[in-house]
Amino acid sequence: MTRALIVGGGISGLATALLLSRQGVEVDLVERQERIEALGSGITLIGAALRALDTLGVYDECLAHGFGITDFETYHADGTLDARFPLPSPVGSDEPGMVGMMRPTLHRILLDRAAAEGTTVRTATSPVRIEQDADSVTVGFNTGESAVYDLVVGADGFRSTVRDLVFGRMTPAFQGQGILRVVLPRPAGVTAETQFHTVGDVFIGFTPTAYDRMYMYITFPVEEGYHPGRAELVELARKRIEPFGGVAALVRDDIRDPEEINYTSFETLVVPFPWYRGRVVITGDAAHCPTPHLAAGAAMCLEDAVALAEALATAPTLDEALHAYSDRRHPRCKFVVETGNQLSYWQTHPGTPGADHQGVIAAAFERLAGPF
Repeated sequence: MTRALIVGGGISGLATALLLSRQGVEVDLVERQERIEALGSGITLIGAALRALDTLGVYDECLAHGFGITDFETYHADGTLDARFPLPSPVGSDEPGMVGMMRPTLHRILLDRAAAEGTTVRTATSPVRIEQDADSVTVGFNTGESAVYDLVVGADGFRSTVRDLVFGRMTPAFQGQGILRVVLPRPAGVTAETQFHTVGDVFIGFTPTAYDRMYMYITFPVEEGYHPGRAELVELARKRIEPFGGVAALVRDDIRDPEEINYTSFETLVVPFPWYRGRVVITGDAAHCPTPHLAAGAAMCLEDAVALAEALATAPTLDEALHAYSDRRHPRCKFVVETGNQLSYWQTHPGTPGADHQGVIAAAFERLAGPF
């Protein structure tokens, strides 16, 4: 394989571009938006993500621009500590087991490294036609151009154009829950990944992202189609955290700027096995989109890139490589989506018999910390 097209300038696409370029593949990356950028909210990188970033060679840079987290803490609603446990490191005993950082910073690091190592990047460009035979894929773009590739990687997110064109339209599952992510000043005492026990059907947590910043996440039930206006966001966030004490009460008045708040609702999807058709393969959120309950979305995207690159480097044929990649990734990513859906259901249906948030999360983290 000598030439590949990657559609999508998100985490999965940029990581895949970086790895394929290192294997000597000529990589074109196209992004439908005018700029390659991410929402200004924070992101939590669990151990599996850090392991993949280390493989990519950008772990140190990410840590330098983020906040290393070594402990996980849970609190009662009044702000008193319930439990604390250390987070094992996947990349060395002296390194943190989790890193918080801002999403735009992670994107910039990946984009700069991919471009520096040979990836050609074009924005405001997306495929409108994909045709393939046994030897190549011809892609027509919205710009009127067309090009021929050995491989097309659809890394273009939850609303994937590549998936629609090649796999057909698929209906996501609405989970009845939304999330507010709020960027805030970080009190000196917030150094761990911090979560509160659910009050009713509202769940909150905090991730440090820099020496002076953190982000708070707030989940709560919503109706399908609900989307608060920008002017509502400050009061909505303040109202949702009213029942909580401790750091939640401490920072409540710091919630002032609606531009520092991002809202989205949860829709999830797992594309059935296998994740390729001929010479076209999908990765990241195009193939599997979870809720954020396990903070594993970025980790799964990064692992996809590593697994795809390894399969392409070792399998005798392209078909065998894409089959091996799908076989390796589908069960793990399906587990993340289904576990997130379960946690979301329990949070929006308080009092469900047998609900065990902490037990399920602990077991999931242990599983995700293992080899993939």
